[in-house]
Amino acid sequence: MHLFIAREAVDKHLQVAGDVVMPGKGVAQRLRGLARAALFYGWWYPSRWLGWGIWPKYAAFGPLAKHVRYVDRNARRLARGVFHAMVRFGPKLEYRQAVLFRLVDVGAELFAMAATCARTQWLLRQDAATGHRAVALADLFCREARGRIQSKFKQLWRNADVEGYRVAQDVLRGEHRWLERGMVELDG
Repeated sequence: MHLFIAREAVDKHLQVAGDVVMPGKGVAQRLRGLARAALFYGWWYPSRWLGWGIWPKYAAFGPLAKHVRYVDRNARRLARGVFHAMVRFGPKLEYRQAVLFRLVDVGAELFAMAATCARTQWLLRQDAATGHRAVALADLFCREARGRIQSKFKQLWRNADVEGYRVAQDVLRGEHRWLERGMVELDG
């Protein structure tokens, strides 16, 4: 599922800039693609930095407004992260699955936060007593989700993916069989 969601996240970018980054394209095709990408990203990229995520846009969410603003800001940050990953890794991004999975995980957490806040607001309108208890629960969930999101964003560019891949390849080649020595055999 991660790969499907990741593919959906980068699909628009591949449509816009695919001729520029994909191998096997001619010079004329690359130049046309570059012009098309410049027009699109000239508007798109600055709009991912600018947004109106302050009061009173989300005032209807009451005590959960801060979390909805957080979702708004970090959805733009996620879009920038996808773009930066595409620029950094180019067509080889498909091989950097850990990076893609972190981006997908951030998107899933943001969705869960938004859905939780929306559901809580609905409950609050239906029954104030139940709604107030739901607000406390939603607030706690969103606070914890923020920590998970920050961790994923931090690991996006500062991680041990390459080293982990190298060690995994060593394990597959049998270079770490020494680790099995002295272990108790299981009778099966």
